Amino acid sequence: MAPGAGFPGRTNYFFALLPSPLAAASADRMAHALRHWLDLSGPPRGTRKYHVTLWGWPEAREPDLTELALLRRVGQRIRQDAFRLDFDAVAVFTRKAGKPALVMVGSDGVIGADRLHEAIEGELRASGFRSGRASFRPHLTLLYDHCRARAFRVRRLGWRVTEFVLIRSIPRRDYEILGRWPLRNG
Repeated sequence: MAPGAGFPGRTNYFFALLPSPLAAASADRMAHALRHWLDLSGPPRGTRKYHVTLWGWPEAREPDLTELALLRRVGQRIRQDAFRLDFDAVAVFTRKAGKPALVMVGSDGVIGADRLHEAIEGELRASGFRSGRASFRPHLTLLYDHCRARAFRVRRLGWRVTEFVLIRSIPRRDYEILGRWPLRNG
């Protein structure tokens, strides 16, 4: 379906990492346990919605076909080796509008995601595209709810990243994968 085809809510486009099925199931178990332990009411994102955003479309409108083609070309030009991604802490990220997000974060275990983000940003700049985001911190959102917990360590959650994807996300629907690019040595 063409961009802007009248779907409810805001449609988002972003480059992302998707967890392996095993990692997605582990994230879901963690989300349910933390929801109970922290006495939260927000539902976990679910195994089909967990992801790590690498770069998101910064505008309040959907990209046109030329812009989508540019995003796909950027994906094709990325040359990076596969890597291990590990999260070992939980934190709360506040948002300008809406509920805060309970997220998994990492330290040294997210370096590969940092590098992939930088490669995507570099290719976009080289193509004449400007990003709207000032900072990037790899994270995996477990759920949205009002939570005041300070960051704390948890059992490590990770997987080997062998590809990245371009996603079209429509509220309350499964993700639509618009592009999929393998990493070297994956």
